[in-house]
Order: sequence, then structure tokens, then C-alpha cells
Amino acid sequence: MNKFMKKTVFSTILIFSLMLTTVGVALGANPAKVIKTNWINFRGNNEHNAVVPYMIPKSAEEGALLWANKAGEGFDTGAVGSPILKDGYLYFNQGTHIRKMDAMDGRIVKSGKMVGNSNFSIIPPTYANGMIFVGLSNGRIQAFDAKTLKSKWVYKDKLGGQPNSPITYFNGRIYTGFWNSETKDANFVCVPIKDKNPKKSKEAQKAAWVHTSKGGYYWAGAYVSKDFLLVGTDDGEPGYNTPSSKLLCLNPKTGKILSVADKLNCDIRSNVSYDKETDRYYFTTKGGSFYSVKVTDKGKIGDIKELNIGGMSTSTPSIYNGRAYIGVSGKAQFGKYGGHNITVIDLPKWEIAYSADCMGYPQTSGLVTTAYEKGDGYVYVYFFENMTPGKLRYLKDKQGQKEILMATEEIFNGDNGEEKYTCAPILFTPKGAQAQYAICSPIADEYGTIYFKNDSAHMMAFGSKIKDIEIKEKPDKVSYKAGEKFNPKGMKVIANLSNGKTKDITAYITYNKFPLEKGESDIFIYYDGQLYNDGGSIETLYTTLEIKVN
Repeated sequence: MNKFMKKTVFSTILIFSLMLTTVGVALGANPAKVIKTNWINFRGNNEHNAVVPYMIPKSAEEGALLWANKAGEGFDTGAVGSPILKDGYLYFNQGTHIRKMDAMDGRIVKSGKMVGNSNFSIIPPTYANGMIFVGLSNGRIQAFDAKTLKSKWVYKDKLGGQPNSPITYFNGRIYTGFWNSETKDANFVCVPIKDKNPKKSKEAQKAAWVHTSKGGYYWAGAYVSKDFLLVGTDDGEPGYNTPSSKLLCLNPKTGKILSVADKLNCDIRSNVSYDKETDRYYFTTKGGSFYSVKVTDKGKIGDIKELNIGGMSTSTPSIYNGRAYIGVSGKAQFGKYGGHNITVIDLPKWEIAYSADCMGYPQTSGLVTTAYEKGDGYVYVYFFENMTPGKLRYLKDKQGQKEILMATEEIFNGDNGEEKYTCAPILFTPKGAQAQYAICSPIADEYGTIYFKNDSAHMMAFGSKIKDIEIKEKPDKVSYKAGEKFNPKGMKVIANLSNGKTKDITAYITYNKFPLEKGESDIFIYYDGQLYNDGGSIETLYTTLEIKVN
């Protein structure tokens, strides 16, 4: 038998045996040695812009779904929450548990018990000072030790409410709001994070101050600095047609009102983002307005600018290089097409540069990468659409651009017959069990991997497609006696990505654990680290290591 035939047959035998008798070294894995990026709150930092320098795939062919783990049930009380990333681990809430997941392969490595669920799990936790903070039903916040996931304290608000607003950490305190209904009072709270009694795991934590508002706070996250805090409110009336919402500017230490911008266009359901270049603050409303304001050091709101964006938006604006990127709803929030779009705003001209149609409403917030800007002059912008299958779409954009590049023409047979839409191109389409509505803002790491969840209750990782795997350093031992087992100690295996980066996957490989037989000359090293992309399924990767068996 020639060498090629021998390897082919041996590979076939091993693939079958791997199903029963492989061993990986993932039990001793430490993803923090591989992934250095930390994405510790809803938008990654306290400016809430989600602008990163990572080489995220810029075409469907360049990407792949790396792994998918069904980690919960449905989209209600058992739903999987949006993740954050810290030291190589994803943290998210699910049901009545806080979960810690290896971001390299999607294994849940630790769980902690929460005192309740998080209603619909529509916001991620927040990390700060070695602690994880989770918003829970009935106006509660629970703090956990990030390493052990043991509870440290629980805050309970007097007015209760759903925990639908992102938690912002600043200078030893966390800030968030609750929501009871569109017309009832709810509180925005400031809670110190210090654990005053480490011996108790569920001690009652007290707020430093609270601010009550009619209609409360829904998806409205705060921008916080040492001088002031900015947060938006609901309008306090049914629906979203009443121009009575407010942008509050509060003292972050005392909660005292410093200034208020009132009579704004309906519910404010986005974080307030800050852009250093323009030194301005930005947010959107369900009434169909995009706002920008200036704020003095003493907390005086002024120079309020409003732009009609043609539909409701709950996107926290991503601001970069004189452009704003937001998702906008069509006429029917859960209808297909009909005006759903990603809108690009030219800030100096204060006008919409262009809009890219989508099948579903991009209801959450976008992610911008500048990784390719020096090469081709463009940034790439990513949004999930909240419509099954939960497609990940993107835009290629630069300053001065007035049209969609690489647009896809999509046809919809609606009530008015065949309709054509000029849509943002599709980067990835979840399939089968992973296809569902998607209310999740993408987060990313330095390899260009996007982590996300959708209503299928899967946690997923989509990143640069792996071209091949390679043994970078041979193991300490390559000569064996018949009957011994392969020992990978000292071996280093890397994955070569389509974007040119390499990733150390040594702790996530599999190999045969059968006793070695006389005459064997190869060990097959396998990596089942990608599932499919929009081109179809992807085969398991493998490489071979030459050994001697005496």
C-alpha cells in the first residue's frame, strides 16, 4: 500500500474510532492564554461606541460558525442572555443561573445560582473589580465573584420592575434603571459595589441614591463620567407617539438633577454614546429621532440637534469618523422588509447619507471595525436583524459615501405583490436549530470572532474561517514502544485563519488514545473548531505528526 493510500485508510479508521475513543486536553484549557480581549459591558466600554480594530470577516466566504452551544430554552424565563467577555470566558445569565463559558469551544465551565430570573434576558451582565453584576426581575441586582460565581450581595428596589437597562460601572458604583410599564413609576439607581460583609452571600445592598421617573427606563443605559451622568427615559404614556421623554443629566455621586432636556420625541430606548472627535453625545428614540447634544463640565445640556430617521430605533449609535450607524424599523416591527434598514448618518452635514434595507428590524446596536481602514480606506459595520433566521448583515463604508456597496437585491412577495429591496449584504445566516429571532448586539475579540446569542437559546461564535491547522512545536516525545499511548506534552498546535492571524488551539485538539502498534508512523491531530458558513458545512480539520514505534 502506498503512503497516500495508507494515510487515507488510516484516516477513515481514525475518524470512526475518534467518535468513541478520542481524547482532548480541553479539561485543562485556559482560554485566557489565547484570548486577551475583554468586553466587560454592553458596548465594550463606557463611551458605548463599539468601535474596534479587530479583523472581523468582511465577506461570507471568509467566515465560519466556529461553535454553537444550546445553553437554555426559548426566549422567555429560560432564555440565554447576551454575553460579555472577560479573560477568555463568556459570562451570561440563563434562567436562574449565571454561566461561565469557555469562549474557545463553548463549554460551560461553571454556574452560579441567582435569586431569580432576569425576565427576558435582553441585556448582558457587567464586569468590574472581579465581580459580575446581573439585573434580575422585581427590581433586583445580584453581584457575583467572577472566578467562583458565588453570590456576594443582592440589591432590591422598592418600586421593583424589569431589569431591561444595561448596567454601567464607574468609580466604585453601578448605575441602571428598571421598568414597570409605559405609564408607571420606576427607579434609576446608583448602587455601591463594595461587599461590606463577605461572610454573607445574599446580604441586602443599599442604593446610594434613586431617581424616579414615570414610564421608567427600558434599554436606556447611562453614560457616566466624574462630572455628570446622562440617561434617557420613556415618555410616560402608552405607545410611542408622545413627545414627552427626557434626557436627564444627574450628579453621579448624589443623583441631584443638573439639567434636563425634555419634550423629546417619545421613548428613549438606547444608551447614550459619546464621541471624542465631535465632543458630543448621541442617542435614538422610538419616535424616529436621532439626537445629538453638548454637555458642559457642570452638566448643562445644550445645542440639541434632532434628525428624523423615518422609523423607530432602539440602537445605541456607533460613532466613527463623522458617521453614525443605527438600526431603524420599518412600518411593521415584526413584518418582513417594509422599511427595516441600517441607516448611515453624515454628522457634519447632519443628514442621512444612505440606508440599506434589511428583511428584519436591526433592533439592537452595531459593531464597527477599523481594521481594514489603512488598507482600503473603509470601515465595516455589523448588525443582527431581529427576524428568523437572525441574519448577520454588514456595510462597507467611508466618509462621503452615499450608497450601499456590495448590495444584495432581495425579492419579497408581500400583500402588494412582488417587491424588490436593495439590502445590506449578508455575512452569516444561522441554519437549522440555530435559526431564530436575534436581539443581541455583537461583541468581538482580537481574532475577529463575533460572539452572540439568539432566541434559539444557542450561544454562538462566528469568526474568520480556519484555512488549516499546523503543528508549530513537536511534542517532547516522538519515539514510542508498542503498547504505549501518545503523549502530547510539549506540542503546540496553531490554527491559520483566513484573515492572516494564528490562534493557539493546543488545548482544544483531539487525537487517538489507542495503544500504539508496531510500525505506526503517524498521529492524526484533529480540530473540530468550525461548523458551517453560508457556503455550506465545513469538514473537520486535521494534520499529522510523524512518530516512531519500535
